[in-house]
Amino acid sequence: MIEKLLVAVDGSGHSLKAVEYAATIAAACKAKLLILTVLKPRQVPKVSDALRKYAELEHIEGTDYEAMKLLSSDLLAHAEGVAREKGATDVEKLVESGPVARTVVDIARRKKVDIIVLGSRGLGNIEATLRGGVSHRVELLSKCPVLTVK
Repeated sequence: MIEKLLVAVDGSGHSLKAVEYAATIAAACKAKLLILTVLKPRQVPKVSDALRKYAELEHIEGTDYEAMKLLSSDLLAHAEGVAREKGATDVEKLVESGPVARTVVDIARRKKVDIIVLGSRGLGNIEATLRGGVSHRVELLSKCPVLTVK
């Protein structure tokens, strides 16, 4: 029985499709859905000019890391809306930082999830080509089942 699912989102189309699948499963199983986004530590100091302008327009003050967390909260709120439209009722949102694949697997272990749901492609296609995709690394590292959504 699936009682808890973890879906990782990065704003890509594949990750939002993964939210739809995870939410549909969560609704059918009456399971808790954890929606996670992971900030890569090396990206936090490198906030783009466009992101800085957006933060200024939204009156987001503080460090780049704080701005990234707040913007990640917007992404999670959107993903939560998608999940609720698909019938998920018990939804928790998480923002973490660290190496993406290892952080996803670590959160899944700590939260004792039954299945991890991921998009097959995220925003980092060049990195995926050079080092292997996040979904592939999560599949290798995870002790629980992983559903990869195309």
